[in-house]
Amino acid sequence: MKHALWPFLAVAVVACSTREPLPSEPPNRWADERLWPILEAQEHRNTASLCALLKDTSATVRAATALALASVQDSTSVPCLMEALEDSVSEVRVTALFALGFIANDSTVDRMAEFSDRERDSTVHRAYQSALFLNLQRRDRFEDLRPVIFHLERNGGQERARAADAIRRMPARQWLQDSALVRRALELENDPEIRALLIRGLAALRGGGDIAMLKELALHGRTPSIRISALRSLGHRFVNEKPVALYGPLADPEPMVRAVALEQLGGIGDHLQADSVLAMLPRIDERDSLARIGTLGLLLRSSAHNHDMKEELRRRRPTQPYLRAEWLRALAHDDTVITEDSLEKIMLSGEHPAVRQVAFELLSTRVRYRSMMPRAITPDMQLREEAPFHHKVFQSGDAGLISALAEQLRMSSPEDLSILFPKVVEEKALASLHPIRDLEAIHLMQELVARRDGLPPKASSAIPFNHPIDRARLLALEQGQQYRISTSKGEIIIATDVDECPGSSLAFDSLVTEGYYNGKAFHRMVPDFVVQGGCPRGDGYGGMPWTLRTEIGRSPFTAGSVGLASAGRDTESCQFFITHIATPHLDGRYTRFGEVVEGMDVVYRLTVGDVMQRVERVD
Repeated sequence: MKHALWPFLAVAVVACSTREPLPSEPPNRWADERLWPILEAQEHRNTASLCALLKDTSATVRAATALALASVQDSTSVPCLMEALEDSVSEVRVTALFALGFIANDSTVDRMAEFSDRERDSTVHRAYQSALFLNLQRRDRFEDLRPVIFHLERNGGQERARAADAIRRMPARQWLQDSALVRRALELENDPEIRALLIRGLAALRGGGDIAMLKELALHGRTPSIRISALRSLGHRFVNEKPVALYGPLADPEPMVRAVALEQLGGIGDHLQADSVLAMLPRIDERDSLARIGTLGLLLRSSAHNHDMKEELRRRRPTQPYLRAEWLRALAHDDTVITEDSLEKIMLSGEHPAVRQVAFELLSTRVRYRSMMPRAITPDMQLREEAPFHHKVFQSGDAGLISALAEQLRMSSPEDLSILFPKVVEEKALASLHPIRDLEAIHLMQELVARRDGLPPKASSAIPFNHPIDRARLLALEQGQQYRISTSKGEIIIATDVDECPGSSLAFDSLVTEGYYNGKAFHRMVPDFVVQGGCPRGDGYGGMPWTLRTEIGRSPFTAGSVGLASAGRDTESCQFFITHIATPHLDGRYTRFGEVVEGMDVVYRLTVGDVMQRVERVD
């Protein structure tokens, strides 16, 4: 019997070996040929073509088109998106609502509310609530905390974070009016991330209230976010007209908390207790050179410790550019150590851009301070004294310095700008900039020109399409493709969202495979917000000679989201950031093209100057 089975098994094996192999799953959704006209129209910001595709017979095409319109964010698409709210397929209605949330005006919101009353699908009904809440928050339409707290209590996930973020951003008058409601919500809240956002909002209630609670949370809060939020709220508290200062967090185990503690103490001026700072110095993590240098800078302000701290800082003299920048900032507390001439030489030298930026910041502060000193000269004469400094910066050819100065002058009067930023200086500055790589500096100067010349604020001109997607390379890129970022603090693994952010994911992949990110620094860290890197200059003002289109997917900015930095819509290129916490105010404004899947503990430890030793694909 056993042997009789052999012929049958042999035939079965042959049959199996000759059977057609099962088709493999495509690497990403762009293998669907029907989606390419949508992507093409999205890349070229062609609203008319997208509205036509929104009437396609395929529900897949209609839903993908609605999502594309979320990236384009053109108000002329409102009529076709409103029409899509009556689509027979719920996914199309949900995605159309997602897009409308970013662009609806008051009348559209009213119509959406009417449609919502007629909607019977619970998933779509939740999408209405989400889109309406997001839209009202983006346009600052909430005048009462109660509906926002209601949204917080009735929802989950990012909707709760969005509500908590809206609460903390409400005007102080609303907090004063409804503070009992918020305190009650805070008492009942168990999610540490939501608690941190609500605690941050307590900053609106100035004065002496909540101090004991905030001190306890700043020292012993169970997460860094809670400790940071409590510290920031304490920064707005006064007792007997003196700011509340807390020195213990200088020795917190988390670098983000130490950074906020330094920032808070640096802002209290003559109320700083130098002996309390000195007592904390031995307890600050020896590996955190930025915090130690910053603390020495605080002590330099004290006459009792000035000499010793000056000598200690001189002895350190770091060469790493970001430490050198902080060292320069610390020493500048004593203007006998670093003169204005020295700062100007550094600012216009060949030093690292991060160092030049700090030299500019310190020098411009001294120039402004000198101009405010009471002297027997007219305001016009004071301006003319300042003008040579401004002219040198604008004509330096340094896009970062030009951007920083233009940001400072945004609120200057037309009369002042005619002296500080005359036409001849404007022309020389513009001639030194690259039309795409230096878009941020160009846009900022255009704002100054409009203000100087009494023109209405000019909307930034549309960025010309300049970086087409390589179709063959995109079709080979896996959805969820992973990358390893190796740093001295450990490794971070991120995965990219090729399906919803194809152009951004492909550009990142290209830069990684070229080795572009190897050796690049994280030049920016905002505690409890983001860490950012990948700038070719190293100071945040650099970019590539091409730009990407802003791509908005459905995944929100939660803790560990990876986004592209930008200077406005469609200006993204190589700089990326990783979020520390949920940041719902970024949803719909920035491209979120990936997420951290491993190594968030490393992300929390990153500080300014940490280097991406190697960034590589995980295959």
